[in-house]
Amino acid sequence: MKSKRRIWREVAIHGTAISPGIAIGQAFVFKPYNINLSELEIQVENTKHEVSLFTNARKKVQEQLDYAQTVSETNYSDQFAEIFESQKAFLNDPVLINEIEEKILHSKNSAAYVVSKVLSEKSEHFIKLENTYFKERAYDILDLQQKLINALLGIDIDYQLNNPSIVVADMLSPSDTVNFNKNLILGFMTDRGGITSHAAILARGLRIPAVVNGINLSRILQNNDPLIVDGFSGTVILNPSASTISYYKKLQRKQAQIQKQLESEIKLKTVTPDGHSVKIMANLEFANEINYAKKNNAQGIGLFRTESIFIKPDVEPNEENQYLLYKSLAEQIRPSDIIIRTIDLGGDKMVEGYTEADEPNPFLGWRAIRFCLDRKDIFKTQLRAIYRASVHGSVKILIPMISSIQEIIETKNLIEKVKNELESQKIPFISDIPLGIMVETPATAVSAGIFSKYADFFSIGTNDLTQYTLAIDRTNDKVARSYNPFNPAVLMLIEKTIKEAVKRGIEVSLCGEFSAVPEAVPLLLGMGLRIFSMTPFFIPEVKKIVRSLAVKDCEKLWNKVKRMHQEEQIESECHQFIKYNVPELFALKEEN
Repeated sequence: MKSKRRIWREVAIHGTAISPGIAIGQAFVFKPYNINLSELEIQVENTKHEVSLFTNARKKVQEQLDYAQTVSETNYSDQFAEIFESQKAFLNDPVLINEIEEKILHSKNSAAYVVSKVLSEKSEHFIKLENTYFKERAYDILDLQQKLINALLGIDIDYQLNNPSIVVADMLSPSDTVNFNKNLILGFMTDRGGITSHAAILARGLRIPAVVNGINLSRILQNNDPLIVDGFSGTVILNPSASTISYYKKLQRKQAQIQKQLESEIKLKTVTPDGHSVKIMANLEFANEINYAKKNNAQGIGLFRTESIFIKPDVEPNEENQYLLYKSLAEQIRPSDIIIRTIDLGGDKMVEGYTEADEPNPFLGWRAIRFCLDRKDIFKTQLRAIYRASVHGSVKILIPMISSIQEIIETKNLIEKVKNELESQKIPFISDIPLGIMVETPATAVSAGIFSKYADFFSIGTNDLTQYTLAIDRTNDKVARSYNPFNPAVLMLIEKTIKEAVKRGIEVSLCGEFSAVPEAVPLLLGMGLRIFSMTPFFIPEVKKIVRSLAVKDCEKLWNKVKRMHQEEQIESECHQFIKYNVPELFALKEEN
């Protein structure tokens, strides 16, 4: 039975866009978990029975995940397989299972309470981390907590959509996402999550608009409430008026036209009108994202971040497991390059058992190459795995957070030891793998001419370069407004790095988020950059921009902009330049 429509005025709420597109329709409020956990804290006499209940609940959740994976494979081939494997890994982690069983036996609490308590503690560990990727792994744990408690209490989840709807929830897991009828999902709107969450990856892969509202709208909205989800701007409109609906339907039609055009051009060569060839590569957080990279015709993997390997509970980051992963990626993308960045733990990527969570200033502390050179056992294992994988494709190695020549020399010395060992063990490898460095500290950018004599290529990491140049913690909300890569100092360091690389004859790419900002593309082309690397779903748009801009005009823009002193001036000038040269891409953004 439909709920009565409540009378309220139109309200626009600005959240975070995690999957592009526009959804117009009625809400389906998904509430799979509505339990007061304090009520679960009861003492039990038969603790062995509670352990048995936990074992049975695990089996039931395993069956649910297996079923969700089967549905995903049936409907979407196998592009999301690794996401489900990651979820099942948490469920079958022997350390976690033992901890829960021991606490049931010793605390004499119910299995439901112990599961709730232990997994809440685990999720809090990740939530406290500032890094978005690691923080969002907390949602995998909370989803596991939810499923296990539902199984323990005999609660079944209803995924039945009766008509086309926008699914509204506190959060969505991958299995939740694929269990809904894909033909009836108009969009997703969640209270929590982010652009690297598993649900976000699924939404983008399925081309479903999605927004995180951040203010618990799932507790306010009711079934059949009318709303609009704008996955371009991150706007959610509650109770939209007839004129607003008409306006957004017009944007939907424009979006469909633009998307159709981008898809039809995805395999065109990325060459500017005045004949400059530009390489557009993909950044990967997860191995499964290579499917999106290939779908968008990426010209290689410009950055594979390897930190995720160290938080998977079911896969020890030993040499063999790393080798198999790198081998698989190299084979899938060949003959194009795959650039594997060695682990960048520390800073905002604290991982229990590896890094020290109580560092007073982790961004300036024991992280990335500093961590690796101190923990040569871990570093050497990764280098061995990369060299072994090199025979299966075009592999390059990228070292993060370099700030001194000595760090490169020490790395090369360790590489020589690895090569000598592999040779003596008669293990095949490619000897002359290119070794590149991330340019993400002012020290490296200022001395790029010197560093170019020790590195085979550069990759500019604008996320950290901006942070360190401006002395602004990009994860601190109080100062985040001042974090801006269009700052003249940052732009000058980027240009200097590009110029020194070109002068020396080595490749230089830019792999920070800046490479996918439309207004940044002409500036970077004007500076001389010819290799961009970005999150896969930005590739079609950036390719379109590159094919629309003459380098000679971009050089004029950069020469004009470099005389400006304020970020706002620079951004405005670049915005007008892009709007004039690629007006069709800005139709949606201008009207939002």
